[in-house]
Amino acid sequence: MSVFDLYSKRQKRARGEAIDVYTYDTFPTPFRVQLHYMVQDLLGDAGDYHRWPKPQETYIDIVKILRKEYGQQSLTKINYSDAFSELHNFVLQEPDVEKCLDAVELCYMAGDVVTRSMHYLNRSDPRTHVDDCVAELNDRFKEAGLGYELIDWKIVRIDSQLLHSEAVKPAIGFLNAKGFEGARDEFMGAYEHYRHGNHEETLVDALKAFESTMKIILKANDKDFAPSDTASKLVLACSQAGLIASYNEQHLTSLVNVLTSGIPTIRNRNGGHGQGGSLRVVEPEIVAYGLHLTASAIVMLAGLESKRRR
Repeated sequence: MSVFDLYSKRQKRARGEAIDVYTYDTFPTPFRVQLHYMVQDLLGDAGDYHRWPKPQETYIDIVKILRKEYGQQSLTKINYSDAFSELHNFVLQEPDVEKCLDAVELCYMAGDVVTRSMHYLNRSDPRTHVDDCVAELNDRFKEAGLGYELIDWKIVRIDSQLLHSEAVKPAIGFLNAKGFEGARDEFMGAYEHYRHGNHEETLVDALKAFESTMKIILKANDKDFAPSDTASKLVLACSQAGLIASYNEQHLTSLVNVLTSGIPTIRNRNGGHGQGGSLRVVEPEIVAYGLHLTASAIVMLAGLESKRRR
């Protein structure tokens, strides 16, 4: 399950051929073959499928879910006699990247639920095995230049590795704290919409997550706010309650301006009103900006709150 730094990889880096721009719409054949092997490492190979009941049940459940959600009697053009072959050939051949990612996400969710047990293939350290499988998947995404990562058993899209590591992942980490469940679901929902290209829904859920985070923090500190308060009113409430750290008045004003004119304005102009007589297109660059701004705001707000709780 390790990713080996082969000679050919080192030579590509030395020649400046390393992939540094993410792609999203196609999966190269070598990566699909790697997926095939990684799913086997996680859930079991063909021998395990025919020898043990748990891998059979797991593969059958995954295939049933995908068939039902897609409204298909089979995931592939060829009708395979077993779920193992059907799922793996789907991963190898399905041209729609989003559907392939559906299968990958389900496989790793199943891995988290069932393969961490000692009874699954009698692995000596099943929990570490699953964690290593997740780490390899994310390393392979990065190595292939594919802008995706598995976080908390959900596939999320990455636009910038720096923004992802400095804003998105810390935001998810903070929102995993007790009491932030609603905001976390909204934030992850925004990324799920983003991955599927539902841009207006992305902005709406991002704003909900931002507002929910502030409401949770205000409530935790016994500060007043109205349930119907908009983002700008909630930012003001946080500022007046001293929940937003400031080194000086100018800095606080600038911070409040960024928060109030950033996420809420993007949503109000692009995601919250009727389209009228013409079709409105929300540019993906604007959506990415809104998501990353939301993540940065959540990191700041939740980070300060975690310090107060110590």
